[in-house]
Amino acid sequence: MADAQDGTGLAAERHAGWNELFFDLIAVAGVGQLAHLLHAGPDWGALGLYGLLFGAFWLSWACFTVYGDVVAERTSSFALFVAMAGMAVMAAAVEGVHEDARANAFALAYVLLRWYAGRLWRQGSSLLVVPDWPVAQYAAGAVPWLVSTVAPQEWRYWLWGAGLLVDALLLLAAREDRERVRARWEARRERHRGGPGADRPLPELREAGVDAAHLGERLGLFMVIVLGEGVVQVIRAASDQERWDVRLAWTALAAMTLLASLSVLSVRRGAAAFPQLVAGGRPRRVMLCHAAGSAALAALAAGLGRAVEHAHGTLPDDTRRLLCAALACYFAVLLVVVPSTLEGREQVRGFLVHTVPAVLLPLLLAVLPVPMAAGAVVPLLLAATLWARGYRTGRAR
Repeated sequence: MADAQDGTGLAAERHAGWNELFFDLIAVAGVGQLAHLLHAGPDWGALGLYGLLFGAFWLSWACFTVYGDVVAERTSSFALFVAMAGMAVMAAAVEGVHEDARANAFALAYVLLRWYAGRLWRQGSSLLVVPDWPVAQYAAGAVPWLVSTVAPQEWRYWLWGAGLLVDALLLLAAREDRERVRARWEARRERHRGGPGADRPLPELREAGVDAAHLGERLGLFMVIVLGEGVVQVIRAASDQERWDVRLAWTALAAMTLLASLSVLSVRRGAAAFPQLVAGGRPRRVMLCHAAGSAALAALAAGLGRAVEHAHGTLPDDTRRLLCAALACYFAVLLVVVPSTLEGREQVRGFLVHTVPAVLLPLLLAVLPVPMAAGAVVPLLLAATLWARGYRTGRAR
């Protein structure tokens, strides 16, 4: 897609439009609903369900976000509204999703959104093929979700997981073979000429790429939404406390500082900022890591709310493990995606020196067999994050 030109003849930098910002409001509601799955004290079952629902919700958001990124000013406002309506159904179904009716509503809304998102890539007489987002061309990952609506209940979550795994593998392994895609399309065209409806010509195949800077901004905005859920959780928990004292203030301040530090890492600057990561190349890999990283931070948000609730006593072990595992997971994601965007061994070594301890310290806190106060756990997680922030020389290409 060609960049717009400003009055000087130079390419104008593109930013998120009002329609896109309005569309992101549904992400605010969805992330809040999903975080509440973990707020009451998570177990393995709750974590697994959270991962499945977050993955489907994020992928729905990403399908329409990439569509808007690629077609730019031709983005259909009606399409974004339809997406918001479908994702609103998904968000509303999260609470009580163990019930058959709500689980099926969530799955059907997801399947219909995937089908509708696929139809949007037909632009006039052309069909856009996006090598950076193969999910646009392949909807196989939605099939297990559709099957789950008629399958026995005990198969449901396995089918949902299989669908997300298919899409993850597509993002990682789908070949960017333009000639192969064109050959398949030409074969389909030949079959079409001799079959019913031959009087209606097939659209022309046209390749389109993402606007890396704009897509990076969109990913950054989603991370801001996730971190904003953490702010909401901390404020809500603090407001519900009957006794305001130094321990509550200390825990809440550490939690807010932790969220602010993560915003610097994820959005504003540094080698780990997602806007810079997309610009550094490999959008598909960065998108997949963004899904995992944002899921980890949303889980961290739920844990921070619980930590502030227990500011006057011992932090429950399940909440401590949630907080520590979520932060460790976030930094582990950065270890996967960031080094390939850095230049030279010195930059990679510096990044590893600051990031590996940020993974190991939370894991150590998670497995300690002794009770710990919330006022100790949250500041230690903040210390790990500040250590990771110490790496500032690395930049994505």
